[in-house]
Amino acid sequence: MKGEVRHFFAHLLEKNVSVVTLLDADFTFVDKYMAAIYRLPEAKTLRLKDGFRRVTLDEEDRRWGILGMAAVLTVSANGVDTSPVTRGVFVSENILGVVPPSPPDEVPPIEPDIRGATTLRERLEKHRESKTCAECHRKIDPLGFGLETFDELGRWRTHYRRSGKPLFVKKAPKLKVDSSGEMPSGEEFEDFRELRDILVSARSEVFIKHLITTVLTYATGRHMEVVDDYAIIDIQKRLKDKGNGLASLVEESLLSEIFRSR
Repeated sequence: MKGEVRHFFAHLLEKNVSVVTLLDADFTFVDKYMAAIYRLPEAKTLRLKDGFRRVTLDEEDRRWGILGMAAVLTVSANGVDTSPVTRGVFVSENILGVVPPSPPDEVPPIEPDIRGATTLRERLEKHRESKTCAECHRKIDPLGFGLETFDELGRWRTHYRRSGKPLFVKKAPKLKVDSSGEMPSGEEFEDFRELRDILVSARSEVFIKHLITTVLTYATGRHMEVVDDYAIIDIQKRLKDKGNGLASLVEESLLSEIFRSR
């Protein structure tokens, strides 16, 4: 999984591809194992010794961009199950650069359903009945709901795997995954593809600014302050004139006064 991300990032850096491609790339790099996880036809033709190969993704493959990569989907889950809250926080922090506040101490945790009779969406709806919880979850949960069609290992799914079944029911029906949601700004989506399209069309500038900020934070070894915002905006303007390439982003960041005066 890490290999896929490294090959993908290295390609964007070497070819100076637009950083927006991180969100909507119609290609990735897989070996035989990853092709099998993604159920790609290359799983039958690739050999282990072939290593990673670039493959083109159809819309039917459902996983364009880094948010559809198993490494991202695994690191935003707990290895056993998924949580729209955890994944929503991950997308908010790492894609949009917005760190949600910590939950108040008096708010009880969401109780797990060990029988698997209800979905987490249903339990979250009850959790949001509290006004204390509602405002934060309104901003976080939709980002996570859009990724619910991926399980804890990043495999595609249409139904939840049951952890148990209600008493007196011989064969309990599987619960269908609902990946629809509504952004705080009002945009509605039905699935991961539509969520991805919203991020690209309406949040790409926010994503680029956050990526510049992240690169500068890593390069300088300090967090960016409000006073740095003017320089970051200037970097973003110059980067846009160059086509928003990933290599150009690194170059502009390292030539900036922020880095040179660290």
